[in-house]
Amino acid sequence: MNSKLFNSLLGMLFLLSFQLQAQENFSIKEAVDFAIKNSANTKLNQLELTKAEAQIKEYRATGLPQISGGINYQHFINLPTSLLPGEFLGLPAGTFAEVQFGLKNSLTASAEMNTLIFDGSFFTGLKAQRIYKDLIYKQADQSEYDIKKNVTKAYLGVIIAQRNKGILEKNISNLEKTLRETEIFLENGFVEKLDVSRLQLSFDNLNSEINRIDRMINLSKNILKFQMNYPLDQPIELSESLDDLADLVFVEGANLNEKIDVSGRPEFGVIEVTEQLNELNIEALRRGYLPSLVGFANFQTALQRNNLFESEEPGFFPTNIVGLALSIPIWDSFSRRSKIQQAKVDLEKTYIQKQELTRAVSLEIYNARLSYENALNQVSNTKRSESLANEIYNTAQIKFKEGVGSSLEVTQAEQNLYSAQANYANALYDLVVAKTDLDLAIGK
Repeated sequence: MNSKLFNSLLGMLFLLSFQLQAQENFSIKEAVDFAIKNSANTKLNQLELTKAEAQIKEYRATGLPQISGGINYQHFINLPTSLLPGEFLGLPAGTFAEVQFGLKNSLTASAEMNTLIFDGSFFTGLKAQRIYKDLIYKQADQSEYDIKKNVTKAYLGVIIAQRNKGILEKNISNLEKTLRETEIFLENGFVEKLDVSRLQLSFDNLNSEINRIDRMINLSKNILKFQMNYPLDQPIELSESLDDLADLVFVEGANLNEKIDVSGRPEFGVIEVTEQLNELNIEALRRGYLPSLVGFANFQTALQRNNLFESEEPGFFPTNIVGLALSIPIWDSFSRRSKIQQAKVDLEKTYIQKQELTRAVSLEIYNARLSYENALNQVSNTKRSESLANEIYNTAQIKFKEGVGSSLEVTQAEQNLYSAQANYANALYDLVVAKTDLDLAIGK
């Protein structure tokens, strides 16, 4: 074999293999998991968690010993001059003597430690920091909930389009067969040209419709890719069909009489943690009225010489201090009281938001249950209508082939069948959406 041809074939096989590997096949759960893992919001939430952990460590450090050190060197080009009354040195009264104290060089090394012994608001603030971390987790749960909702709806948008395409392909195949048989009847003089033209028009319309559906599928897949944060330039396939998900709904079912519980919703967790933070904020502000006690220690040694390296001159002189500093709030012109009032307002707002969320979620669950129940009934009704329309269409075809029916009758039966099939597919779609909305409403 020619080496160039062999290399070309090898390259084509490699490219094909790469394309096959790049093409992913997703169930609805796998699509949601992929989106959660690769979502920008997930990455941002992880960064916020890392930041929250660092903030906790930073705040905790403010209550632990703080140690600092320093070295200070001074060289006096001109020593400071002081004036002393002359009589101190035996000079006439009313005169002053100019004297200089100190040495040319001063070198001081020091170390200082401060530590918080008691602060009423410190431990409350530390607890608030930990709860703030819980808030980030709750917000991450809410973000995942939104991702699941968006990806699920986008996934369902693709499979309903694929279901409609499957119906069209089946109908095109059946109609093409009928059209070919009618053309034979025309050649033998059993039907009119008008009969063939009607069937041909229906056939052309179905082909136009399937082209539109193909474009809709591509558009829906792009929306799904975007929601999943999946590369838009790579192909994607779905492993579950509308019928698969509808069958799963029938198997799982739903308890429509269960007591409504809104605690499963991630938004509820977020607002509960926000409520705790507001309560701790009030507590921390109130504890600010308590005294705070700080311990400190300072160790330093000073070297003063005209010549730093002259050992005959005076050496180091240490100074060591330990002590306590008590700070007692006495009067702040009602500043802290105003802050407490503002914090109480924030807490009251949280209570109201919690009540409104409870009402809104309860309404959402109630409406989702009604939609689910209606969707079940609609599936049953449209299934019967589809079966009846299919029976009528088959009868119309038989009558037409036997010469006792018209092509118009076949065309009308055909249109009714397409409408019934579309209605049934939409009913299945509405059922899956209703079950999904119900699961999301209760926080599943």
